[in-house]
Amino acid sequence: MKLAALFSGGKDSTYAAYLAEKGGHEVSIFACMRPARGDSYMFHGVNIHLTPLVAEAQGKPLASAPSSGEKEKEVEELKHLIELLDVKGVVSGAIASKYQRDRVNQLCSELGIIHLSPLWGKNPQEVLEAEIKSGMEIILVHAAANGLDKSWLGRRIDKKAAAELAGLSERFGVNVCGEGGEYESLVVDAPWFRKRLVIDEAEVVWEGTSGTYAVKHAHLAPKAHKG
Repeated sequence: MKLAALFSGGKDSTYAAYLAEKGGHEVSIFACMRPARGDSYMFHGVNIHLTPLVAEAQGKPLASAPSSGEKEKEVEELKHLIELLDVKGVVSGAIASKYQRDRVNQLCSELGIIHLSPLWGKNPQEVLEAEIKSGMEIILVHAAANGLDKSWLGRRIDKKAAAELAGLSERFGVNVCGEGGEYESLVVDAPWFRKRLVIDEAEVVWEGTSGTYAVKHAHLAPKAHKG
């Protein structure tokens, strides 16, 4: 089935699109909303300017549109974007956010298309471990939770980091996948990427109890062939 993948450049949306294709669907296009506010209920905004590069790295076209970031209004804005696309359904990376899943379900119902959410209801720790095992190279680009300090910004989320996040989950209730806004991520490479994202310049910005790894310049580079 021909699908549009809701895409932010982060690990969950990237992995969900990969699983959809692995399951026999055709992800023909990525769909990205660019929120004007940092407190959007639906969309990630950190380093959203990199989505064209990350989509290109995977050989996918990208449809994007600005979003007000206002609750409920942003859902209608997403609906307007999706209805312009020639697809039979939408794939999302929702894991446990009933708010997000219900609203994507509703807009898909109104458009007469399906909503595929391959990560829905799965254990967050198991999802993160599967994402790492898939070979995705993931970096943390926003931190806003107890235990996540400045040292996490720009850090690769690997097995060691996953174990530390599990510890923070036990101590502070941090969602290990970051779905509660605890952190945001960026995927710079994966086995199914045609090119890899190279970060040329980034700035660490820390304010009070949260911070961002703001990428200023990046480019795509060929992947080394294993021989």
